[in-house]
Amino acid sequence: MKDIRTVEEILKEDSLEDLWIWESIIREKTVNIISGDESSGKTTLMINLCKAISDGEEFLGLRTARQKILYISSEMSGKDISQIFEKIGLKNRDNVKIMELHEDPLSMLGYSVMDADLIIIDLFIQILINEGKDPNVYKDVNEMYATLRKGSIFGDKTIILVHHLNKLGEINGSVSLGGASDTRMILSMPEKRKSPERVLSVYGKNVEQKDMNIHFDFPSRIMTLSEGAESEKIDYELAYIIEQVIKKGEVSGNCQEVSAVLKLSRYGRNPNSLKRYLNSNIDALNENDIEMVSERSNRERTIRLIHKPKVTV
Repeated sequence: MKDIRTVEEILKEDSLEDLWIWESIIREKTVNIISGDESSGKTTLMINLCKAISDGEEFLGLRTARQKILYISSEMSGKDISQIFEKIGLKNRDNVKIMELHEDPLSMLGYSVMDADLIIIDLFIQILINEGKDPNVYKDVNEMYATLRKGSIFGDKTIILVHHLNKLGEINGSVSLGGASDTRMILSMPEKRKSPERVLSVYGKNVEQKDMNIHFDFPSRIMTLSEGAESEKIDYELAYIIEQVIKKGEVSGNCQEVSAVLKLSRYGRNPNSLKRYLNSNIDALNENDIEMVSERSNRERTIRLIHKPKVTV
C-alpha cells in the first residue's frame, strides 16, 4: 500500500531542487515534448542539450545535471546524427549512445535503455506509427504516454519527444500530445528562414513560462543565447504584424486564429501571450493607425486588429 504522507513530509522528501536535469525546464522522470517547423533546428537543439548534459555544463544560461543519454533516431541515420554530434564537439563520450529505430516498435529496445537516464526520441510521430497508433486519436496518444511513464523499461527515465508543428503552428496531432507532457517547448524561427535567430517558448507543469532567444550558428551547429536579440526580435515581429494588418485591413479571431493568420506560432499556444504582447506595444500600433479591440464572448477571448488610416482634409 502507498504511504500516506503530510504535505511537509512530501516536500521534505521529494524536494524539486535536486530533480532538474535542465534547470527550470526539464525535471527527472518526466515526459516532455519539443515541437517546431521543419528545419527549425529541433534536432540540433537537442544535440546541443545532450552535449551540455553529458558534461554537466550550463546550456542557454541554465544549469544541467550530468546524465547517461540514449538518443533514438527514427528519421535520420545514426551516421547523420553522429556527424552533428561530432560537429558540436560531442565525441568520445561513454555516457551518450545513439540508436536507430526506423520501423521497429519500442519493445525492440529491450534492455538497451536500462543504462540510460535520459531518452530522446526523434521523431516521435514515427514511433507512434511503428506502434500502430494514430497521432490524431486521443486514446492512442494517451496509451503511448502511459507506456512511456509506466512501462517497465521507461518508468524511471526522463524522456524528451521531438515532434512537428502543424500548419496552424500547433503541436501536430491530438491535443493530448501537448496536454499529457510535463514540459512543452516550441522552437520557432522568423519568416526569413535564413536568419540565425530562433525563439524557444517553454511552458508546462511546475515550469515557469518563458521565451528564450537563441542564436543558431549554421556552420558549427552550436546554439547559444542571443546577445541583444530581444529588441531585434520585438522590432521584427512588431513591424511584421503592422505590415500584415495594414495589408489585410483587419485581422480578427481568437488568439490561436490570429496567431495562425499572422504566422506567429509561438503565441498560438497561450491564450493570453499575444494579447499581452500587443498591449505592450499599443502605442506603436496606434501610431500606425491600428486599433486593437479585445472582447470576451462565450468564454472565448477574441482580438480584432483594424487598420483605420486617418483621413486628412
